[in-house]
Amino acid sequence: MRHVISIRDFTQEEIFGEIIPGCRSQIAIARERQSGSESWPLLMGQKATLLFLEPSIRTRGSYAEATDLLGWRCTEIVGAEATSLAKKESLANTCRMIADQGAHVLVMRTKIEGAQRFIAEMLEKEGRPISIQNGGDGTNQHPTQTFLDLLTISEKLGRLNDFKIGFFGDLKYGRTVHSLICALALRQDISLTLVSNPETTLPKHYKKLFPHAQEGDDLKLLAGCDIIYGSRLQEERFIGDPMALERAKNKFKLDAATLEQFKSEVLIMHPMPYVNEFAPEIRHDSRLAIDEQAWFGIPTRMYLLKTGFENRWEKTALSAEIQSSSIKVLKDIPFGEYLKERNGGGKQHEFFRPINSGTVVDHIPRGLGLAIREYLVRQKLIGDKARHLIEDVPSKRHGLKDVLVLSGSFISAEAMGVISSLAPQITFNCVWDHKFQKIKMKTPIIIHGIGRCPNPNCITNNDPEASAKFVNQGNGQLGCWYCEKDLSPTEIF
Repeated sequence: MRHVISIRDFTQEEIFGEIIPGCRSQIAIARERQSGSESWPLLMGQKATLLFLEPSIRTRGSYAEATDLLGWRCTEIVGAEATSLAKKESLANTCRMIADQGAHVLVMRTKIEGAQRFIAEMLEKEGRPISIQNGGDGTNQHPTQTFLDLLTISEKLGRLNDFKIGFFGDLKYGRTVHSLICALALRQDISLTLVSNPETTLPKHYKKLFPHAQEGDDLKLLAGCDIIYGSRLQEERFIGDPMALERAKNKFKLDAATLEQFKSEVLIMHPMPYVNEFAPEIRHDSRLAIDEQAWFGIPTRMYLLKTGFENRWEKTALSAEIQSSSIKVLKDIPFGEYLKERNGGGKQHEFFRPINSGTVVDHIPRGLGLAIREYLVRQKLIGDKARHLIEDVPSKRHGLKDVLVLSGSFISAEAMGVISSLAPQITFNCVWDHKFQKIKMKTPIIIHGIGRCPNPNCITNNDPEASAKFVNQGNGQLGCWYCEKDLSPTEIF
């Protein structure tokens, strides 16, 4: 394990069979060294840099303590104003400099989502031996928090399976909730309860990981939970009605009366900071594990630092070449034979007549044809010949479809692959030199060279070196490679 970017990068075996036991192995070492009863060597050849462009006390503090307990050198850079980012330097060049200044591990917290993946990808391709660890990227992910959360559950509950967990508060912008839910979804015997306002409900792409989760806006729904996990209202990220923000502020608060409704041995967790989630009267209730939970960040990050350092030369999937599309020829016959076959089959040229030379892009999902035509024109992938878009063409298989007729123009295999990634049913009917070919493309999982991520906080919209890439999720659905937002094909245009 070289990088720690997103929980989605790890398998169940890696998380529950390797990482959590590894974090547990550092607990006794951390406690012993913090007690002052043990000395340890200074490993001056090992260095971590903490680049925190958003506020933090627990993540940054525990990483700093972890480096100290390991005997490493540590450089802390806090706030964009402390860097040349304030002078409009790109994040890419800032991180290149940090790598060149000797960091073996770079821990980053950013408002920009997907920044850590982009930086890891870039530095790895450039041959710089450095581990990138995500200390939180906007509303997206906080994987190291998830590891310490799972360590807390393991130590306090005694198991990492067969429990009911309830989340309350800001589930829309809370990245710690998002990461933890991704990890729990890898298990088969965990049930979920979600309690929030409509304005702060869990995004759909996380809800689909637990399709049978119980959901509502009343804390009473948490009564049967073994674990209760709170999330602070992220006022700094809240977008919407100011009145809705005020309504959400004080709605979800645990006090002595609320605790009476829960299990007597319930484990109550919170990534902190908390604001209104806990009444002062319950701050020292034995069921609140929030202080111990925060402390578990130290052994967790000791393990992650050591593992990142040891594997900093490892080649990962981030540096792999993107696979190209492959062509599948469905039909290859003389054009005259195609016309006879078409007419003999009873097909009428109701919407457009066959062209003698060029390409007909067929079976385009309704409404996507215009975006594809504009993409081809904008990228100068087709000439100035006639191009006609026929919309709402009846199709027995697809209902209504669009058809794009490119008279005298041909599309490269790469462009056909990109277009097919938006909708796998698309076919390309090519006519040239009295021949007819019907082509379908097998598209790769990672798609590039088309569109842009609509998320304004995505790294691809905030660094000139970061270009959009998408994950082909099948069935015409895409995901941003960097910020991990689920997208429809029309959104990326």
